[in-house]
Amino acid sequence: MNTDIIDEAIDKYVHERLEKGKLPARERFLAYAYLKHGGDELAEFMKKVKGLSRYYIDFLKVMENPFKGPEFAWLASMLTMGIFSCYLMTVTDFRLMGIMIFAGTLVHACALISNVAKKWLDIGVMIAIYREIVELVENEFEVTA
Repeated sequence: MNTDIIDEAIDKYVHERLEKGKLPARERFLAYAYLKHGGDELAEFMKKVKGLSRYYIDFLKVMENPFKGPEFAWLASMLTMGIFSCYLMTVTDFRLMGIMIFAGTLVHACALISNVAKKWLDIGVMIAIYREIVELVENEFEVTA
């Protein structure tokens, strides 16, 4: 079975869940699964959906850590610039430049904190939705078995 079809079904569930809520997304996903993959193919489809959803959960848990992405490099460069700007503030001729660089570093620190918080929220929501898919598949296996 092609993983593109499974990925498409998961993606449709996620978009439907974000736009219309849990119940319409659940109904549409199950309707898609039963219409597209009836009979023996349904069990294989559901197993692959469950496996791919768990893979996405594991992947997102790794990406949830801000020190595993570009945020860490951004933080390191901001710290370097902050230290350099403090040095410039001690030199009389470059004091104004040091103050300006330090102010820019503070602005970027606020932006970094905002981006990390948004990323944590978005990833947390996606992990919850993928867990819903896993629960949906497990509950559907109990009903059909």
